[in-house]
Amino acid sequence: MSRALSDLKEPARSRAEEALAELRRLGVRVSVVSTLRTTEEQQALFAQGRKDLAEVNRLRAIAGLGTLPEKENRYTVTNADGIQNRSRHQSGKALDVVPLEGGRAVWPPATDPRWQVIANVFKARGFAWGGDWKDYPDYPHYQLGS
Repeated sequence: MSRALSDLKEPARSRAEEALAELRRLGVRVSVVSTLRTTEEQQALFAQGRKDLAEVNRLRAIAGLGTLPEKENRYTVTNADGIQNRSRHQSGKALDVVPLEGGRAVWPPATDPRWQVIANVFKARGFAWGGDWKDYPDYPHYQLGS
């Protein structure tokens, strides 16, 4: 699973670079934790929290991802299965961005004000924010177009 901005398609790449530069100027420390994903990676992520741990880790192995501990298979991380419901990550039009604390990526609660600060910067550059989704909020997720 890529974290490289260079794997994003234009205009997502340049707009993401602009947003990240603005966040640096504002003193908001963030990490890009996902950009481009293969279908296999997306399927493995979709299985998390929906399938038993053995099946999740079988799919993760196929995708070249590390094994998942039991405690991380207690929740879902995406609503896109990678086949019938494709993620914009698969076409290089989405990225996931999370705050940094002490140099480490963190996923704070939805009430953390950093989510809104980050979202405002990305939305100003035309990105849709997953945190605005009513049925399945995805606070780290930003995507362009269809």
